[in-house]
Amino acid sequence: MDLLGGMRMLSIEQFFEGILQMFLSGHLGKFFDKLTRKQAITTVVPLNNLSICAAAAFIIICLSIDTSSSWYFVYLILAMCLCAINRLFLNAEKFIVGRDWVMVIGGDSELSKLNATLLTLDQFTNVIAPLITGGLVSWLGLRETVGILGFASLVSMTFKSMFLRLIYISNPLLHVEEDKEERTIEKCHESVIYTFWRQVSFPVAFGLSLLFVTVMGFDGLAVGYGASAGLPEFIIGAFRSYGSVVGILGAFSYALFEKRYGVLTSGLLGLIVQQTFAILAVVSVFLPGSPMNLGEYFGNFTMKSWWHDMVHSFDGSNTTDFDQSVDWSNFTSNGVSLASILVFLIAVASGRYGLWCLDLATTHIMQTTIPERERNTVFGVHNALCQTFSVLKDILVIILPLPATFGVCIFISYGFVTAGHLCFVYYVVRSGRSLVITVEEGEEQLQAAN
Repeated sequence: MDLLGGMRMLSIEQFFEGILQMFLSGHLGKFFDKLTRKQAITTVVPLNNLSICAAAAFIIICLSIDTSSSWYFVYLILAMCLCAINRLFLNAEKFIVGRDWVMVIGGDSELSKLNATLLTLDQFTNVIAPLITGGLVSWLGLRETVGILGFASLVSMTFKSMFLRLIYISNPLLHVEEDKEERTIEKCHESVIYTFWRQVSFPVAFGLSLLFVTVMGFDGLAVGYGASAGLPEFIIGAFRSYGSVVGILGAFSYALFEKRYGVLTSGLLGLIVQQTFAILAVVSVFLPGSPMNLGEYFGNFTMKSWWHDMVHSFDGSNTTDFDQSVDWSNFTSNGVSLASILVFLIAVASGRYGLWCLDLATTHIMQTTIPERERNTVFGVHNALCQTFSVLKDILVIILPLPATFGVCIFISYGFVTAGHLCFVYYVVRSGRSLVITVEEGEEQLQAAN
């Protein structure tokens, strides 16, 4: 989407994804809670992969016709909607396998290890995917690359279905489930939001969702910001791969820390690391080469010009310019220092170490405290809440889409990240206080018995 319409188009597409998940993710999770595990996974896998194939087909059509054609706009909107549908079922598939199946297969003893392993595999694909995609785009072109990815999705669906079937057959515990008919009678009128709110893990889950109001992540916006500063595609891809490698290290570290220090301490260690690099990202705004120029932007701002740029996000006129000229001897791009953007990307990529430690700690807490019969519902609502905050971020970037205003987005992002960290700290303090009360009550009962 960045190649089709720049940062604004990218934020609009992510906005569509967020809206769909906001309204449907929780109800979709509740629907899957009513099904058996086999029924749920056989439903979600085809919908996930086939939707991305259809989206790829429409993107190829967009790249094959004139951008001034009225059909270009129609096909582009259809592609964006299908991408949003794909994201909805992709996340549902992750929750079913990575939150429910893992809990059943591993139990409490192996849960942190399995969570870290799944996250490591996910991050490993993120290491090689940008490199492969960037290479294909450079050698074959965007249209051919999209076609290859669509075909790969079909192949992936076949092998993934076979693999999940083998796991299901070889693990009898996946066949055993709580009485969902009884749960349906008792909870059929309960709001999915209330189900989420009454969980013990609500503070940490809500805190993690606050981290989604951020541009300090490699979700495409930081990539567009780097491209606007003149960094070549392969450099940006290298940063994304580095961020994934750091995330893998964070996942391995969490598995080790959790065994030695416990879930809460491991989460706090990740929190400290992420907070440190978030501060560094804020500092990058004030370094040489920073594009932030609020005075000029707001001095020349008019609703007419803003709306003009907004409308033309769909006609290809705002595409990112990839004819960068980098002078590595002077550390500049087109005469502008690269210090600001490189420090920002280093901070964002390095902060993923702490992010994934904190994410795994939160996921562990949720998995062990949420009843099995409500697991997909709660994780679905949590995803909806995450996407709600992500939509707020997308709206922010749609309103302030230029590199000159990206610094404001960074400041706001830091505020939400810090608020999310405070929610985790609150849960830790509350849990510690509950533990102290429980110990004191146990000692009193022991003394009374003696």
